[in-house]
Amino acid sequence: MPRETEAGNQGVGKAMSETAPQIRIGGRLRHARRTRGLSMKQVAETVECSESFISKLERDKVQPSLSLLHRLVSALGINVSSLFDATEAEDDPVYVVRSGMRPHIHMNARPNSPGVQLEQLVPLGPMSLLQANIHVVAPQGGGHDTITHVGEEMGFVLEGVIDLKVADRVYRLEPGDSFLFHSELPHAYNNPGETTARILWVNTPPTF
Repeated sequence: MPRETEAGNQGVGKAMSETAPQIRIGGRLRHARRTRGLSMKQVAETVECSESFISKLERDKVQPSLSLLHRLVSALGINVSSLFDATEAEDDPVYVVRSGMRPHIHMNARPNSPGVQLEQLVPLGPMSLLQANIHVVAPQGGGHDTITHVGEEMGFVLEGVIDLKVADRVYRLEPGDSFLFHSELPHAYNNPGETTARILWVNTPPTF
């Protein structure tokens, strides 16, 4: 039975500067699907959602949850970072992203609930060992299905409160708290509070 339905866009969009570019992922997902020679029906069956949802997603009419997006990129042989704008290498050894200019992807948590936003901190190149984003989680947002992938990840809570679920345990994390776990363990999070949460989140290798 399909696990994903169309949902409205709510929550964290206003947390970003209006000058920061929002990435429209539909065309990139469609390109990745066609490159692998897959039909929308095949992808829908693999990720457990409806074919109509895939169609709307590729036309940027709906947004996926974090867990569905993870299933999608895994099925298409890419990762979430590849959906952001590609950045060409420069001669300068340090890549700088100015405050308020981070590209971001917005996702729904689940139908009729607030969403999650990923702000890209650094671009992902062919030799990258780290994948770093800020997860911006609206009040009562998150709550996605657990995901697993290869690697290790750590985070630092900048603002707000989150409940981090790893395996069968739940950890209440507040500003200043940090965490580390192996990505092969089933994990998810949600924001139980009344204010937006922001978490610096780093994965290595970049398999998310």
